[in-house]
Order: sequence, then C-alpha cells, then structure tokens
Amino acid sequence: MKILSFSYCFPNQANPTWGMFVYQRLAALKEFEDLKVCSPVPWFPLIKGRAGITTEENLPNLRVYRQQFFYIPGVLKNTDAWFYTKGLRQWLKELCRSWKPDVLDAHFVWPDGVGVASLAREMNIPYVITLRGKIYECLKIPFQSRQCANALTGASAVISVSSKMAEEAQKLGVEKDCLHVILNGVDRERFRPRDKNDCRKALGLPEKNRLLVTVAHLGHRKGHHEVIHALANLPDDVKLVIVGGDAQRGTQEGLSSIAQDVGVGDRLILSGPQPYDRIPLYFSAADASVLASYREGCPNAVLESLACGTPVIATDVGAVPDILPVPTVGRIVPPQQVEPLREAIAEVLDASWNADEVVAKSGVQGWDNVAEKVQKVMKGVIST
Repeated sequence: MKILSFSYCFPNQANPTWGMFVYQRLAALKEFEDLKVCSPVPWFPLIKGRAGITTEENLPNLRVYRQQFFYIPGVLKNTDAWFYTKGLRQWLKELCRSWKPDVLDAHFVWPDGVGVASLAREMNIPYVITLRGKIYECLKIPFQSRQCANALTGASAVISVSSKMAEEAQKLGVEKDCLHVILNGVDRERFRPRDKNDCRKALGLPEKNRLLVTVAHLGHRKGHHEVIHALANLPDDVKLVIVGGDAQRGTQEGLSSIAQDVGVGDRLILSGPQPYDRIPLYFSAADASVLASYREGCPNAVLESLACGTPVIATDVGAVPDILPVPTVGRIVPPQQVEPLREAIAEVLDASWNADEVVAKSGVQGWDNVAEKVQKVMKGVIST
C-alpha cells in the first residue's frame, strides 16, 4: 500500500522537534507500508524565516518533500487551504506519474485536511484526515468551519486523537462508522523510568526540593501563569521547572515577572527549549508533571510523563480524559482555575508513587501499536 502523508507541522532543520508526534506515527507506519511525506512550507516574499528548510530531506526512515505554498501572514487566513491546494497541485501530478499513492493521509484538518481533500478529488484518490487540536480553532470561524465540514464528510475515514474531537466531527456530519479514535503513542525506549537523583544531577536541578515539571511552549494557552499562581500557595520546598521555548518574544520574561509578583521568583526554573533526548530526564527528575492547557489534541507531554513513571496533573481538555486514568496515576482539573489546580498538585505531591506501577496502570501504548491501528484503517479505505 502506497501512502502519501501531509502535515505542515513536521520536524525540519530549523525546528527539529516541531510536530514530533506526527513524525513518530509516520515513521512507525513506514515499517509496514510504502510511505512518503509532504510537509508544505508556508511562503511569503517579504519573510525570510524559512531559511534552512530544504525542498527534500531524508529523516530517519522517512523521505520528506518540502513544497512551498503562498500564504499571507496575519490576514486572509480563510485562503490558506486554497493556496495550499494551488501550491501542491502540479507537484502531486508529477509525483503520480512515477509513484501514485493509494491513499492521501492529511494531519490536521486545517489547512492540510481541506487542501488535501481538494487534491484527492481532482486526482480521484481516497483520503483520510487525522483530527488534532487545530479543529477547535476552525470551529470558531464560520467560513473555515464549513470548509472543514466539507472535507471531513468527504473523507473515506477520519482518525481522531481524542474522543472529544470525534464528537465534534460527528456534529459536523461525519458518520460514526467513518470515525476511528486512535490515541498518540510514546517512544518507550526513550521514555521509561530512570533514577530520579541521577536525572537531577545530569540536569543541574535541585536534589532536595520537590519538583514539578511542565513541558510545553510558553504560549498563553498552556496555562503556565495558573501553575505559577498555584505554586505561590504550595509549601516552600516545591519548585516549578518549565521546559519550553517562547511562543512569542518576551513570554519568558513575562512568566518571570509573574513569579516575582507572587513571591515565587526563586522557586521558578525556566529551562528554555531542550533537545528531545533530554526531555525524558526532566520527566524522571520530577515528583509530578503538570499541564494546565486550555486546549489540546492528544498531549504527548502527558503520555511521556506517564511512560517515565511520573504522575500527572492535567486540565480536562482534548484527550486528557482518554489517556490519564484518575486517581491511579494523577488528577484531572478544570482549565483556568487556580485553586482546583493547587489542590490537585498538593494531593499528588503528598501521595506515594512507584514509577513502575504508574507505567503499568497508565496503559500507554508504543508507536508500533498506534501504527498497526492506523494501518488497519488505511487498508479498510483502499479495500472499499
């Protein structure tokens, strides 16, 4: 079976960890099928921020094509999918002369899903769309919502990384028989229990404090400021480590300022963006991990923490209820509420946890298991 996957969110030379969860699923699926990847690159003539991204690239186990499509930054965003289709049309026609895919596989409904739907109809190729957190943004914009509904209802199958998003797809008209909930997986060789003290020494983190770790970019929707306010009402021996880069300039300074204002400036450690290979060390160094997001698809930070044997406090968004069995391996709290978050953190820190038991009770699956489920969906598509 020949599969051509599309995702604008995908690791590249400029940002090697961007869309790592998409790469990992596709790399695992490539073990079973003939698969290529197109990662379209938004392009605007006055912006040079895409320097260093090549037109073709060989990542481990994957051939990746980087086709440009025109977009206008900040305005006329309803046109992104149209430009996406226009930018990829001729390239796809040329590819099909030597290698015609049996199925097109779009990750994220916008712009990939809508753009790929148009291409698939033109080329008479069945297509599959994977729903991730992007759908929530699109539903707020009527024009995009209509385009997404059209693309989703025309798909041969829709994969959702959470039960909640599958319900949203049904509201848009997707038949239940076409929907498949397949959660993200984890690289279980990389994310596994390790000695806490060894990890703290390797990272230069305090060895005697109780540590909370958050792994997420510093954007507002990740809820970092709520975690900082909760920290202010936790015992003084608790410190918070945030691993992630600025979503926009000045975000890190803003979080530091909030911490100073509430009196925990000396208890906040901003570690910045880290190489992917160091992320397991942070999870294993922690007494608990926290994700206070307002919106998620299937947050890998939760899965990866559990795979390391570290309990999780997370907000009730996206796939969190699907992947976080409570209270056996953590707590789920409402988003944007400091006091329930503080209470849950205190409960988890005061409890006794065994890393191997957390892993066993979490039920986290490897990417190979995920790939087998996706493969089954794809085979069903081309057999009909």
